[in-house]
Amino acid sequence: MNWDLFSMTGYASIAIWLCMPLLWSLHWLTGRRGWLLHVALVVGVASFVLAKLNSTTYVARIQVDRSEQIQQQLDRQEIAQRAATEARESEVAQIRFAEDAANDFLDSAGMDEADLKYLQSFQDESTEETVDPQWKTEKKQRSQETVDDSLESQIGAKESQQGVETAPVVENEPVPPILMSGSDKLAADRFDAANLMMIRVMLCLATVVLLVDYLRRANDYQLAYFPMPLPSRWVDSFAPLDPVIVRSKSPRRSLLDELRVFVRRGDSFVYITEDVTAAAEAVKTLGRLPFGRWPIEVLNVDDFSRDMDDDFVFDTLWFGRNAFVVNSSDRAELMLARFMELMADRRSTRARVKQTVHVVWDVTLPITEETRCRFANLGRATGYRLLICRESSEETLAQDCNPA
Repeated sequence: MNWDLFSMTGYASIAIWLCMPLLWSLHWLTGRRGWLLHVALVVGVASFVLAKLNSTTYVARIQVDRSEQIQQQLDRQEIAQRAATEARESEVAQIRFAEDAANDFLDSAGMDEADLKYLQSFQDESTEETVDPQWKTEKKQRSQETVDDSLESQIGAKESQQGVETAPVVENEPVPPILMSGSDKLAADRFDAANLMMIRVMLCLATVVLLVDYLRRANDYQLAYFPMPLPSRWVDSFAPLDPVIVRSKSPRRSLLDELRVFVRRGDSFVYITEDVTAAAEAVKTLGRLPFGRWPIEVLNVDDFSRDMDDDFVFDTLWFGRNAFVVNSSDRAELMLARFMELMADRRSTRARVKQTVHVVWDVTLPITEETRCRFANLGRATGYRLLICRESSEETLAQDCNPA
């Protein structure tokens, strides 16, 4: 194998994209933690850049080396001319004149038209230029010299005037080609095309693997990262979200940050709390996208107690127009009961929200197991989720709740 088919950048691109399956394997073996999939994607992009650089600066310069073929052709012409000369040498007079050139000893005057054409073909193909004798050259020059007695010549009008000297334009020297045999050039072109195609396939595969892993992490509290407003059906199809969750005693982030994450996911929420300070901090405008883009306003229900009944809050959350804060424990139980009645009506028509609605329960009033089970059945069908923030022990909802 000819190792000059690729440059060092080409071989480096192959070595780099071969590391991508290794990074994927390490990602799954380490429990889907870290940024190995992102590193694999970056490695694939770097490999593609090196492969393109190798293709344009090295493989494109490879040309077929025809010097041996040209030399063989010249040798064949010389042998044929010598054979023709030897065949006619015995038929001509062995007389040489001083003005004859090296090839003028053959008497072409006695040749027929076919012999003249045959001999002329060798003279045309010869790379050497015929040089006239010196006396012929001087004679031609004397015959071509004429005296110009015109008025323009006498006054010097035909003489060229010396202009302003300009600096010569420096042209970039062409890059010398890389000469190889025809088979090596064909192999280099095929390997280069295969390398670029393989890198494109690996990049597409890396993108798909990264997207699938992101969707599988999205509903995992410990592994989720960089929330984006994706349709909840996409995320739930890879990792269904539990309809009733008890918040961990050692959470990753504060409760207010959890609310921001809900909005960044494209979801809406109603935050039910007894803490007036926490309720005041939660009432603000949050952005679904970074830098406050696509804002959603968080409203306090007590500020609009006359106009915002539970049905209005439920419908607004259903369409994701706003998020709400309720800082009254007296209204919390009634709101939760009314929500479950409306959820049952929506389930009867097989209606479901496009984005998950989170009911954040941050009050000391406990929720009975019967209420949890009923909310779980309704929330699983309609897309609502109950997050219990205060619990004596980290108990999860029993999985044997039968659908109502």
